[in-house]
Amino acid sequence: MPKTQLKKLFVEKFRALSNVEIEFGDHITVVCGKNGTSKSSILGIAAQIFSFEKDYIKGSALSFRQITGGLFKSQYSEHFRISDKFDCPGSMTVNIELHDGYTDKDATARLELMKRGKLPRPVVRNNSTVEKGGNTSRNFTHPVIFLSLKRLYPIADRDYKVIDFDYLKQHEQEFIGLTNELLNRQSSVATGTEGTINSAVAHGENYDQDSVSAGEDNAGQIVLALMSFRKLKEEYADYKGGLLLIDEADAGLFPTAQINLIKILDRECNALNLQVIMTSHSPTLIEYAYEKSQQYRRKYKTVYLSNTYGNVQVAQNWSWPQISADIHTRTVSTTAEVRLPSVNVYFEDKEAADFFAALMNRQPIKKFTQPLTEISLGCSNYLQLIQKGVSEFSEKSVVCLDSDTSDKVNGKGYKTVVLLPGSLPPDQLIFEHLYNLPANDVFWKNVLGYARPNFTNSAAEIIREFAVNGATVDVKERLNTYQGTGKPREIFKRFYKDPDFQQLFTTVSKPFNPWMHWIKNNPAASNEFLEQFKSALHHAMKVGYSVDAAKLTILDIKLKKVT
Repeated sequence: MPKTQLKKLFVEKFRALSNVEIEFGDHITVVCGKNGTSKSSILGIAAQIFSFEKDYIKGSALSFRQITGGLFKSQYSEHFRISDKFDCPGSMTVNIELHDGYTDKDATARLELMKRGKLPRPVVRNNSTVEKGGNTSRNFTHPVIFLSLKRLYPIADRDYKVIDFDYLKQHEQEFIGLTNELLNRQSSVATGTEGTINSAVAHGENYDQDSVSAGEDNAGQIVLALMSFRKLKEEYADYKGGLLLIDEADAGLFPTAQINLIKILDRECNALNLQVIMTSHSPTLIEYAYEKSQQYRRKYKTVYLSNTYGNVQVAQNWSWPQISADIHTRTVSTTAEVRLPSVNVYFEDKEAADFFAALMNRQPIKKFTQPLTEISLGCSNYLQLIQKGVSEFSEKSVVCLDSDTSDKVNGKGYKTVVLLPGSLPPDQLIFEHLYNLPANDVFWKNVLGYARPNFTNSAAEIIREFAVNGATVDVKERLNTYQGTGKPREIFKRFYKDPDFQQLFTTVSKPFNPWMHWIKNNPAASNEFLEQFKSALHHAMKVGYSVDAAKLTILDIKLKKVT
């Protein structure tokens, strides 16, 4: 089904905007920036382009209404306050690119400020969908709901009365369900009000519309707008989608509700062919939208308006750390003084913990970790805890599993799980590495006098049981051909715990530490692990501890590469 969608605005001039191009997402666009960067003006321009009073293709009038009785159109006085002194004719020129659902063609137009009556007003010019000889100074046909800051008018100061809106009464449970989903509440009653602002709110049995919070009221108006588009789609056979504009979308909503709002809007954009453009100052909302824009580049856009370098400029798809630095007029933090939580790190056994300790040697991010070396669980146990949603393991910690568990982990989307480097469990990996070192390797000339014969003596059981001979060994091959009665994993663990062998691990940073030697000889695998661990640590801090993403840039800057 053809749908109308706003693609681009090129603002040649209007107030603080000069030669600024703004590209919109197919679903959700978040416009953000400092005060005075014309964020709300972008919404006003988008609202001004459209009207919904006539289908110019069929020549028929359109009389559809929102649930509360309002038009699917924003009057220019609702989204622009015109200045007699500065907003004079000729002071606005905006080039428009969109896809028109009624002609199913890409279209262009210009928006200009012209003298109409006592004050200038924005007028669409050169509408490319108009046939030759027709009036090209007309808006595009498209339903619009503009939720301005007027919706935040204090409840206590409003003049209103309770009223039953017919559609709301018929679909009360849908309204309550959407509001509960947004606010993570269990409201059971919906009440409509008419007066200063026509609205509706979901609430419990123990309080009513007179005692709801500003956030509940804001949520109610957003849900009403979505359901109004749903009503329109049901009633209008030639429905081509709609445009929802929300100024300061996060107002009154706590962080989880802000994320829920984006999720709900995305779903409704799919169901109702909606396009949503909103302004926001919320780090939570902006960063979530940015992450979505990296996954779905056509659906989501974050547009940051910055006047740091003089005239307002557009930064398309900036992440929150970049936006935060600009808003706070500072550089992205690189100091080691940023306070971050200490994240628990879990392992399958002591061998894995030793390996991890060597990998973290001299890494500044080490101070943000709390290795729990005394706790040992199997891979299946950890994965079960994560699958069951136990937050300690699914959100707040990092679980380091042996690399031989890759078939259970890869592609499963476990955000808090990382695999240790190599292709074998740690005890088998270090045996293979040391066995394959020649007797004259510098490693064997350590101050402990632990030479290759000492090693083969510590590993005598492995060498005997798996018929290891020659200068090198392929442990996987030996395991595959093993026909003995012993348990291979226990045999390797006994080798690793040999008292003489354990002397090499007394200080992790010493050059004769076997793990340090392995890491030095396997820089690519080690660095790959560090990157994966950093991502898991980042996720745990952000999701498990709600750390502002701007603070987490220190993890990116301070990662020390293995060479």
